[in-house]
Amino acid sequence: MKVKITRKTVLATDICAFELQSAAGAPLPPFSAGAHIDVQLGAGLVRQYSLCNNPNDTHRYLIGVLRDPGSRGGSIAMHALTEGDLIEISEPKNHFPLHPEATHSILLAGGIGVTPLLCMAERLAHAGASFEMHYCCRDPQRAAFRERLALTDLKDRVRLYFDDAPPRERIDLATVLNAPGPRTHVYVCGPGGFIDAALNIAKAAASSASPLSA
Repeated sequence: MKVKITRKTVLATDICAFELQSAAGAPLPPFSAGAHIDVQLGAGLVRQYSLCNNPNDTHRYLIGVLRDPGSRGGSIAMHALTEGDLIEISEPKNHFPLHPEATHSILLAGGIGVTPLLCMAERLAHAGASFEMHYCCRDPQRAAFRERLALTDLKDRVRLYFDDAPPRERIDLATVLNAPGPRTHVYVCGPGGFIDAALNIAKAAASSASPLSA
């Protein structure tokens, strides 16, 4: 379907948010926390971006895109777009949904991996569910959506960590994932090394404690 970029906003160093609305002015298909869309960027480029606005919005989608200097062209093409441009996207797909039977959720975000987890955190907070969120970035200037994370329903559940901070202030995944309770679920999104480290530690914690799903 064809959508228009109605707003482009700089969120942090090398990260922009794009607000998309139907080019025909029609309501957009519904989505759930963790969903993404495929974006066609021309020359055969198709990239997936997580939706990070409230799923109750029917008039817009919001995506956050990191301009990666090592990009094969997708993020650079996305950042070259401006307000008013038309692009083709797919309907939302969700291969990363929240588990409805979790008694506690641990959300681990690395860099731009915050985009689906932000939507999840807001959904869990709205539902009154038990959760915590840990967001890791290279430095404060690269932390996107800080104003939303500082809102009342999230600020006490979210902790930020920066690579340029003293070692004692950086994330210790073993401590975060230590001694999980029954039906604790871990959701992780970010660079490959961050995901691998988190999942390996989560699996080790699950094998030595009560059941945990990652």
